[in-house]
Amino acid sequence: MVRMSRLTGIGLSLILGLAFVVQAFAQGGENNDWQKIDDERDARRKAELIEKFVKDYPNSPHRPDADFTLVDYYQSNKDNGKIMLHADSFRLTVPSADNAAKTKIYTQAMIAAATLNNVPKTVEYGGYALQADPNNLTVLVFFAGSNLPDPAKALEHAQKAISVSRPAAMTETQYNSMQGRMHGVLGNALFGQQKFAEASEHYSLALKANPKDHAAQFRFGFSSATLAQAAANSAQLANNDLIKVMTATPTDPQKVEEAKGKVDAASKQALQHRDNAVDAMAKAVAIGGQFATQAKQLLDGLYKNKTGSLDGEDQFIAQKKTELGL
Repeated sequence: MVRMSRLTGIGLSLILGLAFVVQAFAQGGENNDWQKIDDERDARRKAELIEKFVKDYPNSPHRPDADFTLVDYYQSNKDNGKIMLHADSFRLTVPSADNAAKTKIYTQAMIAAATLNNVPKTVEYGGYALQADPNNLTVLVFFAGSNLPDPAKALEHAQKAISVSRPAAMTETQYNSMQGRMHGVLGNALFGQQKFAEASEHYSLALKANPKDHAAQFRFGFSSATLAQAAANSAQLANNDLIKVMTATPTDPQKVEEAKGKVDAASKQALQHRDNAVDAMAKAVAIGGQFATQAKQLLDGLYKNKTGSLDGEDQFIAQKKTELGL
């Protein structure tokens, strides 16, 4: 019995020892294969080696670095189908990947799917990317601008996007451009709802990023003209109230001053909105586009209201064209 026990102990030791050797051998093979990848300078051959590597060593600590290199190669080679296939494989084989890795892989897969006009996969990958990072500005802007996955959700994405701070890896120019586009999306939605005051605020910010946006200039001008008319109506009502308090017996000086203040405030607001409308409509005409004819018609009335005639309007449009660098 003692002999048998000793033999069993030896057998277990041998098995454990072999397991350690096999594990070390496997790890050595993995390291050797990774070294080959690292040494390879031909991009196509490197991609082939990585494809085999991730199949042979799905749990390798070299992932997701290997995946990044592979997907970047596919992207540079415009092989969008392979990016999508790899993203599907990545999701199944590396479920424990950190959020930064998931964000990169799924964002690239979303762009690949969109390039291939595969809307369902575009929404799927973009959804995975937002699960990993709800502040993923690239996905939020893309979804909002593409009206995905539906109009209501797209507006939510746009609203979320304008609250996201600039990512460290994004240039200020890129960030401002994205923010401008999102304000334009929100402005268009509010314009369609005839919420001209709110739409005007968003268009103002959108035009700071892209003053050559013909549609935004026209809609901002239209919104401003509508607000100018509303303010003028308020000024007229305030003036009627002023007449009443001035002709009341006895006259209350405090009420007269309050009424005058309301007239002045509404009049000033009306003029400011009108001037904004004149500027925007002139720029819309200068840029040219689908609303150019309507913009010119509205500009004529607004410009005449401001100056008393149409004299100098052509020069004013030319000035706006110069300001825009056209």
